[in-house]
Parts: sequence; structure tokens; C-alpha cells
Amino acid sequence: MSTCAIGKKRDGKKRSRASRVEVTSDNEAEDSASDEEEDLAEKNEEELSRWKKRSIFFTLPYWQDLPVRHNLDVMHVEKNVAASLIATLLHCGNSKDCIKARKDLEALGIRKDLHPKPHGKRILLPAAPWSLSKSQKKTFCKRLFDFKGPDGYCSNIASCVSIDECKVMGLKSHDYHVLMQQLLPVAVRGPLPRIAIFRLCSFFNLMCQRVIDMEQLQKMETEIVESLCIFERFWPPSFFDIMVHLCVHLGREAKLGGPVHFRWMYPIERKDVWPSPILQKNVCSFALPFLKKTTNVVDKDDRNTAYESESILEGRPILTGTSFSLTETDKKIAHLAIPLDAEDNAETLKWIAYGPRSVARSYTGYIINGLKFHIASANRLSQNSGVYYEAT
Repeated sequence: MSTCAIGKKRDGKKRSRASRVEVTSDNEAEDSASDEEEDLAEKNEEELSRWKKRSIFFTLPYWQDLPVRHNLDVMHVEKNVAASLIATLLHCGNSKDCIKARKDLEALGIRKDLHPKPHGKRILLPAAPWSLSKSQKKTFCKRLFDFKGPDGYCSNIASCVSIDECKVMGLKSHDYHVLMQQLLPVAVRGPLPRIAIFRLCSFFNLMCQRVIDMEQLQKMETEIVESLCIFERFWPPSFFDIMVHLCVHLGREAKLGGPVHFRWMYPIERKDVWPSPILQKNVCSFALPFLKKTTNVVDKDDRNTAYESESILEGRPILTGTSFSLTETDKKIAHLAIPLDAEDNAETLKWIAYGPRSVARSYTGYIINGLKFHIASANRLSQNSGVYYEAT
């Protein structure tokens, strides 16, 4: 046999081996692809099995075309974020900085300076960037305790603040709203200069405006992502729950749905405001036969309603007044201060003709133009005179 024939036979064997190898590799690729598809199908089945219920709204023909399928309630988002923020700063209530949160850092292998350290029978938690000292906590609580706001602006926040224990407990949704809008940026300014907290408060302040500036909203929508990234650099991972994440989507919903005061839950959760006339009619027709037999239904008057009086030109006093004599200077001031810009000046001219009386009455509280005023010496926590908020 010649060498050429032998070479051809060897080449044929090599080619056959190579072709066999290629065929087996293709089969293996197909097998691996099929295995990956099976694994992917199993994973999809596992993920779908977690969701036991499919909302009936998905059967609507227009549901898939809606830009906003579920409205995010800004009231509850703001309340939960503010509650987590204050509890973490003061280490009270549902604080996100606890022994479990520090152990999570240890399990993840990050921020070794914040890992819990055993000290005998106790476990010490090192001070974190968001931690406040005892004196700083008292300063923070004292600023909230000393706050005096206008009458009807908010509830008595001082009743929910304990300076000795450095705790803020029992606040309602509107109280957290006032904190995020006005008080928190001032309360943390001295002891805790944190840019991320200021930016978060300014974001909610912009979201709750009655008129939305689209350009400013677009800017704040980008800044809220940056603010949360700043929080992630220093705050524990346990702080970032679903409520903190929903802040990212509030800007988009404001663009599509308009101002939040048309969509949040404050009018619905108030006791003296009905959500719709239809529901009001249905509830009243159902409960009226029972109420007639049990109790008398009386319409509640407005909180600061004035009434007409022959002896008082405008407004109404809250308490009984005390009489005092006017000096000649006070009489001239009272005589010149009577307005004459009303359409019907007959009664006003009649009062001017008599001239001011030499005896007047003084009241510690007075309601006028729908607002309630007290003298500064009354020292009330909510009043329209002597309003101040000191934070130095």
C-alpha cells in the first residue's frame, strides 16, 4: 500500500473523528440549552406560585393601557418615612438601627466600624454617622416641645414629646406631615447637619404644593434619587424599606395625576368629611332610623364662627371680658380707626356720631375672620399671637 493511500486513510480517520467530535458538541449544546430552558421555566413557575391572587382589575380591557394603575398615597408614604427617620435618629419606637440591623452589616461584611462588639455579657453598638448624643437628643426634643404654631395648624405636638426619655411617640399622620414640611429641617439643623434630610423634606414640600412646576418637579425627581443614594452611603440597609423606595415614583405620578391633594387620604380619613355625596346619602339612609331612636343628631358648628351682635361690630369673644377705662389718646385712636370703605355706612356713621365710649372691654381670646386669637400672656401651645419657633 502506498504512502498516499495510507495518508488518505489517516486523513479520513481524522476527519471522521473531527466530525464526530463536532456532532457530539452540538448535541451537548442543545442539551445544555434545553436544561437552561427547563431551569428558567422552573424558576418562573416558582416566582408565579408566590402570587396566589390575580387582581380582578387585570380583566378590564383598558387596564393594560393605564399609565397609573395604582395611586400611591402621599399621606401614608410621608408618614411612614418620617416615622422611620425620627425613630432612627432618636433610637426609639420602631428604630431601623438595632442589634439585628448591625448583625446584618456583619453578615454582609460591610462597614466593619459599625459591627456589634461583645463587651462581657453586653453587646456594644458603635456610634453611627446618624447617631445623636444624649445632649443632642434633648436639644432635638426640646425644640419640638417648645414649638408654638397658629391655632388649628396642628395638634399639640408637645404632648407626644418626652424630653427626659428623648422620645417622640403617638404622632398622627398630619403631625408627621407638619414635621416633614416645616419642623424637621429646623430641628436637625444645629445638632445634625445632614443635607440628605433637608433634600428629602424639600421634596415632600414640593410634592404637597397646590400648583406643580413641571420643570422643578423634573429636577426634584432626579434629586430624590441622589438623596436616597446619600442615605445609602451612611444609613443602615434596614432603613430602606418599600416606603422609602416609593418616594422615587411619587414624581412620576404627580406628572400624570396632578397635585396630590386631589389624591391623598386626608379628606377620606377625617371624621367630619365624607368621601362622596353618594356614600353620604347611603350611610345616612341606613343609620338614620337607628339614630332617631338612640340619640339626637345635631349639626356641628364651625370651629371659629362669628355671630352677629348689637354691641359688637365684628367677631366674637371667647371668654367674658374685663372692663377698663380709655385714656384720651386711646379714644382718638379708636375714633380714627373705624373703617368707612363698606357699602352700607349708615350704621358705621351712627356709631361715629356717638363717639367712642370711655369704658371698653378686654378679652383674652377673640375670634374674627375665621381665626382665633389669644393674647401672648395666655401662653397657649397653639395660638395666633406670639407665634415663634426658635432653633439656634
